[in-house]
Amino acid sequence: MDRRQTLGLMGTLLATLTLPRVSHATTARAVSLSDLVRRSTRIAHALPLEGNSRFEDIGDTRHIVTYTRLRIEEAFYGSTGESEILVRTLGGHVGKLGEIVHGEAQLAVDEACVVFLQMNPDGIELVTEMAQGHYPLLSDASGSLRLQPSRNMARLIGNQNAAVAQLSNLRIAEARSLILGARR
Repeated sequence: MDRRQTLGLMGTLLATLTLPRVSHATTARAVSLSDLVRRSTRIAHALPLEGNSRFEDIGDTRHIVTYTRLRIEEAFYGSTGESEILVRTLGGHVGKLGEIVHGEAQLAVDEACVVFLQMNPDGIELVTEMAQGHYPLLSDASGSLRLQPSRNMARLIGNQNAAVAQLSNLRIAEARSLILGARR
């Protein structure tokens, strides 16, 4: 091996050891279906109609948050009769600035979903357990709507009884039965 090859290998090794590694996933502890249901004050099949983002102070830090107006198609639990509600999620875009919150639910306008919601102490509705409480609905070959994991789902650990594992790919009627059974 000549001097040029030796220096090249040493440079490659040094770069490999010193350059930061990029992580492409967020890890979270999986929540069981019974815990997800127990922590939720409302569970519904809903349709996001519009979303608006703005800056808000949460704790001691300024964040971008998105408020999404949802039309309740069917209340599984906890409905007080409203046909539309406002839900806050973390992240979004304000002008040219954006904030991504890994593991947060992404409520897409005109994409029906099943959502688990909870009220925070300020009276604001949030998606329970972030992306673990959001299930977009997609049509299968027969036209039946099936629950899918949220697109922004973190990599979950300890998911033996995870809500995501139990609800993914179920039809709405099957999911409703499973959810109501977990309330007992």
